[in-house]
Amino acid sequence: MKSIMAAGLAVAVIGIGSAVTSASYADAVKDRKAAMKTVAKSNKAMGKAAKAGDKAAAVANANALIASAKQFVTLFPKGTDRGKLGEKATRAKPEIWAEWSKFETANNAMIAQAMKVAAGDLSAAKAMGKTCGGCHKPFRGPKAKK
Repeated sequence: MKSIMAAGLAVAVIGIGSAVTSASYADAVKDRKAAMKTVAKSNKAMGKAAKAGDKAAAVANANALIASAKQFVTLFPKGTDRGKLGEKATRAKPEIWAEWSKFETANNAMIAQAMKVAAGDLSAAKAMGKTCGGCHKPFRGPKAKK
């Protein structure tokens, strides 16, 4: 009888652990989507400001972009890819974790480009799209079909 109760307890604990993991994965995806939206919004505003010659606004948006982008690597815990969570939950491809150093390098390239703008080089804003593509092209899947 004790072994049956122990087995039942073990199953319950494993089940709770899975639920906690699923919830924390969902939180990680939610947090990274919010960070990505901040980066996209900041990038767009930075580009507009740079084009208009508004150095203060370009620098402010570059700094906001940098702050969010510096979080990215922590917002991609292993197991939060579309293969595990589904295409509707995330666009993150499993290749991120298989090629982690390439993922980090691409993220660092984006941060470095934004740092140029933050330092006052408004012409650097033009190349931001290419740095975003350094992650999006190899590591982001297509939008899920509804």
